[in-house]
Amino acid sequence: MPLLSDPGRTVAKSFGITAPLIGLRRSVFVVDGGGRLHRKHVTAVGAASPPHATVAAQLATLSV
Repeated sequence: MPLLSDPGRTVAKSFGITAPLIGLRRSVFVVDGGGRLHRKHVTAVGAASPPHATVAAQLATLSV
């Protein structure tokens, strides 16, 4: 699974997840092999992420 390093927060800003004072909001994105965004879940720091089973089910429907 590819990971992204974004030290300048360029990508974070384009995805709308920057937040004053705290820096970034906790986020989960499900993106297919073609770069299409299927799900975006953004919360405040400390808030719950989507259940792992939900994310796994969404990933299972994607083509690579």
